[in-house]
Amino acid sequence: MSRPPYRALRIILGIFSFLAAAGGLLLIFSGKPLMLRLFLRPPESEFSTLLLAMMKEMGGFILMLSVLFFFASRDPARNVAIINAVAVGLCILAVTPLLSLYTLDLGRLYPSYLIWGRSLIRLVLAGVLLYLRPRETVGGQP
Repeated sequence: MSRPPYRALRIILGIFSFLAAAGGLLLIFSGKPLMLRLFLRPPESEFSTLLLAMMKEMGGFILMLSVLFFFASRDPARNVAIINAVAVGLCILAVTPLLSLYTLDLGRLYPSYLIWGRSLIRLVLAGVLLYLRPRETVGGQP
């Protein structure tokens, strides 16, 4: 029996893999001036050496996530757990900036509509991934 191709899901996961790899490399190899520009020029006192070091470590985690996306894009039917984890992670990442907006007074650094828009986009992407993922059934047949 032939397997369904899941073409749209493979394309989306491939794009995520490429973007995550580019973002991870950017975080690892960029310096303070580029980071200040990427974060829409916040006050320079908000950027510390510790924050830059943590961003470089986060770049390593993002590269690891890129590899997971790549593996999931090659065979989505065998890597449903990765797709589920990414969808749940996107849901969590949709809520955390909204919490930061209200608990840390983030609205003075960034406009609130950008934070709400980014959260909405993440929820939509999670819904698309959950809609396109391979269906798990008993007996191993899709």
